[in-house]
Amino acid sequence: MNRLPLFPLPETVVFPGLMIPLFIFEERYKQMVKDLLAQEEGQRRFVITLSEDSGIREVGGYVDLLAVQENPDGTFNIVCRGGERCRIEGAGAFDTLYQTTLDIPEPLLRSDPSSEAVAAWDAMDVFRSYVAGKADPKALEDAIASLPDDPLYQASFLCVNLQVSAADKQALLEAPSLVARLELAQALMRQSLTSGGSALA
Repeated sequence: MNRLPLFPLPETVVFPGLMIPLFIFEERYKQMVKDLLAQEEGQRRFVITLSEDSGIREVGGYVDLLAVQENPDGTFNIVCRGGERCRIEGAGAFDTLYQTTLDIPEPLLRSDPSSEAVAAWDAMDVFRSYVAGKADPKALEDAIASLPDDPLYQASFLCVNLQVSAADKQALLEAPSLVARLELAQALMRQSLTSGGSALA
């Protein structure tokens, strides 16, 4: 079974379509970037998972390396795009300076497209109330209108922009289905509205 580089990060949960800029300064991860650049384009993939005091979470997200800028001091600025989620198993440093994990997809359960569309519509409607007074209404509608039609990416937009803990975002990542992810996002927003909070992440 293939192995992929593993990059545990605090306060970071990856969702499909999410653009992630990273500053790479540790020697082991600078080596990771160099190893990824040695791969053909389209195969420069690694895994990000949430790192907590108790260890790393067992579900993370695939990440594709899109752009790299090497700095004079040998550090890197990189841009990545989040993909689907995966399971973290067999983590450890073997033939590399950095950890790797077995490549085990953990697909999100998809259901009837109309059910997903309704769940996305309802969640986005609550999101408008959630950010009321905190975001320019026209800019918000333009951002929503520019989202792909697939509710998967609409859910990612919501998850990224919720001002919740990393643990809550991890719960969104681990939701068993897309509808469940959208329903949990909606519940978190309603909870914030009930307590008087309303903000963008």
